[in-house]
Amino acid sequence: MPRILIPLLMMAVLPVCSVALPAAGGTNVFINGRELTPKQIVAITITYRYAPIPGRYWYDSRSGGWGFEGHEAMGFLIPGHNFGPLVANASNGNTGVFINGREINTIEAVRIRQTFGALYRGRWWLDGRTGYYGLEGNPMPLGNISAALRAQRSGKRGDNFWCSRTACGNDGKTGYVDVGGTIVTYDH
Repeated sequence: MPRILIPLLMMAVLPVCSVALPAAGGTNVFINGRELTPKQIVAITITYRYAPIPGRYWYDSRSGGWGFEGHEAMGFLIPGHNFGPLVANASNGNTGVFINGREINTIEAVRIRQTFGALYRGRWWLDGRTGYYGLEGNPMPLGNISAALRAQRSGKRGDNFWCSRTACGNDGKTGYVDVGGTIVTYDH
């Protein structure tokens, strides 16, 4: 290996590997109710190039979704991390809509409705690796969230599960979402 490459490789690795381990008192990073170990903090830092900020989070290992405990999803990580089981009330859900066992809250319900045109109560699964979704207990996908988003961006709404003329409202301009018995109406 040429001599110049060795220092460059070392420089590329040093910032990621020079993770400061937490003090003996613990990491103060909790995911799904469990405090992460120093080794888990290092693994996360190497994987994402950022150390997690101390706090309390939930994580859905099937979809990769994550958020602050008691709140809606903030984003998505790589699915499949083992941070313990996700509890149904991780985000203080109150909508009757469960995704991978977690009941979503009103903010998420409105965002989903605004994005896809409809939201249906029930228990759903979402695979973060493929984008497929379906009814809990039935492995057959009903659709693909990634394809729906691509179609939406291209202006082709089409006939998909998430939006139909009926679900979007009779006039095609307004819609509604029934969350916890409250009807939320909005304009497209």
